[in-house]
Amino acid sequence: MHNIRVTSAVPFSDAEVPEGLVLPEAMLALADLVPFEQVIVTKIGGDNWMNRMYTYVLPGDTEEVEARGSVAHLLGSGDVCCAISRTTLDQSQYRDHVGESAGLPLIDVRFYPDDARTNDYGTVKVQLESGGNSRRVDAIPDELVERRRELPRTVLSNLLTGLQIQEVERRGCIEMSAELPIEYMRRAGFCVNQSIFVYNCSRGGASAESYVVPSLTKKTIGISGALSAVADVGDRIAEAAYVSTTERFTPTICDLRREPVLTA
Repeated sequence: MHNIRVTSAVPFSDAEVPEGLVLPEAMLALADLVPFEQVIVTKIGGDNWMNRMYTYVLPGDTEEVEARGSVAHLLGSGDVCCAISRTTLDQSQYRDHVGESAGLPLIDVRFYPDDARTNDYGTVKVQLESGGNSRRVDAIPDELVERRRELPRTVLSNLLTGLQIQEVERRGCIEMSAELPIEYMRRAGFCVNQSIFVYNCSRGGASAESYVVPSLTKKTIGISGALSAVADVGDRIAEAAYVSTTERFTPTICDLRREPVLTA
């Protein structure tokens, strides 16, 4: 989806899911995005070093486009961004996509924000692209939506929010990368060495991909090595894991602000 106009940015949200990019349900339907689907968000006019990050989309019941948590440090109210999802094709699906038939097309949604301060559905263009051809449609046909269910989506599987960094090790990465008390890992459904994204709600910055391990000795929330550039002691962070699936998936969400805090 091209040229989405952000209308609200809230770094510390009180919402049930305080991290992510909230899009109107009609906008999700235009591009066949599902709730909690992972996207790359790119900031139009951002600097060369920090103009994109991984996050996920959430359905909104208004026309607001809201950046929450760490995303609100990348995108402010009035900014324009793009949202890019992805899938993985097997050989048969790939041939179907590049063949001369209608195939499994890429969906390209284009807003035109030159003058509008909101997202103008009256001028939006929806293109279906496959086999080197492109055709414009008013909406995605129902039969295509049904066929696209065969495609695996990368969606949020686990989210742990309300974390505060207690320890940072900058000398190296000897024991930990992203270190959590084992009880927190169990609550959020993380397994040892699971791939995660770390989001800094206090400062923003690019989403950092790493892995999570239990803090078996100090029982603290910490980071080390290259990950230590992502956050500092006292910063509020969230950690998220994703899964690739063809099924509708309900993520496990654990917000420590709303649950008893584990003490050392």
